[in-house]
Amino acid sequence: MTDVAAQLLHGFQTIAHRRPRPRPFIDIGPLPWDDPAFSRHFLRTATRSQRYTHREMAFLEECGLLRLGQRILDIACGGGRHSLAMARRGVLVTGIDLGPAAIAAAQRRAHKAGLSAEFVQGDVRRLEYVATFDAVTFIFGCFTEMTSRDAAEVLRRISRSLRPDGMFVLDVYAPCFFAALDGAQEWWVGRDFIAGRFPQLVLTEYFYYAREKTYARRDFICDARTGAMHTFGVSGQAYTLPELCGMLEAAGLSPMQVYGGWRGEEVTSDSQLYVVLAVKQPSP
Repeated sequence: MTDVAAQLLHGFQTIAHRRPRPRPFIDIGPLPWDDPAFSRHFLRTATRSQRYTHREMAFLEECGLLRLGQRILDIACGGGRHSLAMARRGVLVTGIDLGPAAIAAAQRRAHKAGLSAEFVQGDVRRLEYVATFDAVTFIFGCFTEMTSRDAAEVLRRISRSLRPDGMFVLDVYAPCFFAALDGAQEWWVGRDFIAGRFPQLVLTEYFYYAREKTYARRDFICDARTGAMHTFGVSGQAYTLPELCGMLEAAGLSPMQVYGGWRGEEVTSDSQLYVVLAVKQPSP
């Protein structure tokens, strides 16, 4: 048996003997966001198009957040998609992301466009800003991809980073979004995904656990050249709207408006996305 065939056999045995229903946060850990290679591959394959950015910026402008000279913290900024759009509108932006390739790309794009924006590689769970920003945005980020304890700590630190009456904008997928994916399984062939650029066979699976409102996704990526198997996974915690609002209030953030999408849709029982606007509560 050739080395490639042996690798393939081992990889397929790994898939065949995988746990049928992995336990979120136990069997599946976080994605390696701070790994340079993963950061580079993820940035290249998971960035949204500009049509999303236009819609999101239009919404923020209607809410009065993008005023000239406003100081805004853009959490999970990635390659600067939102940060640079804000900077073009005269906003003083600080973008933070755990991915080194993301921060490097954002800095490079800002320099090329002649825009003034600060980019920091860091963990949102360890924000140290105090009364620094007029607004904080957490858009298309990883809020659900952490435990509820970590999420509560993130909200507390976001609240501390805001000036009095500062605004916080968060978009987060609703439980029904993850519930609809439960049991989904996709086999596909590609050449460019989060493990790198090479001919590959990929199995992606989704799981949702209604009682705990937790979810998991896992990817098995087989390199067709060598037979090597790469595995990735992510776990998450979903929240009902009352739970989310309760977490915001506990962190000192008062929810003002909640929408079912970036076009200002009304929230319904079928809403798959919540867009929440909250204001920092005054100090007692």
